[in-house]
Amino acid sequence: MNPIRVLLVVGTVGCALSPVQAATRPTDPWPSSAVLTRLFALPAGRADGQRLIRELHLTAAQSTELRRLARSEAAYAQAGRQLFGRDEAAALNAKLSRMSAEKDRKVRLSLAGKYGSFRGWVRTWWRAEVTAAR
Repeated sequence: MNPIRVLLVVGTVGCALSPVQAATRPTDPWPSSAVLTRLFALPAGRADGQRLIRELHLTAAQSTELRRLARSEAAYAQAGRQLFGRDEAAALNAKLSRMSAEKDRKVRLSLAGKYGSFRGWVRTWWRAEVTAAR
C-alpha cells in the first residue's frame, strides 16, 4: 500500500486508527478526527451516537445535521484512498483542514447553545474509547 495513502487516511482523517494509535491521540479529538463518522456512520459507534442525541436532548433537525455531516466526513476519508502522489496528498490535506473548520462551524451553528455540551460529551466519550483500547 502506498505510504502516502496510509498516512493521509489514518493520520489525517483518523477513521482507521488502531487501539494503539488511538491511545496516542489528543484528549480532544474535535474537529480534526472523524468523530461524527465514528458516532453516526460506523456500526460500532451508532449506539454512542444515539446516546449523544439522547443525553444532549438534540432535536430531530440537529441529529439530522450531525448525520449529514458524518456522511460528508466519511466521503473525505474515502477520497484519501484514491491518492497516488505527494501533490494530491498535500491538496487533500489542505481540503481536509478546511473541511474540519467548516464542519466545526456547521456543528456550532446547528447545536447553538448545546455546542459546549457537545464538546464536553465528545471529550468524555473519546477518553473512554482510548481507555478501552489500551
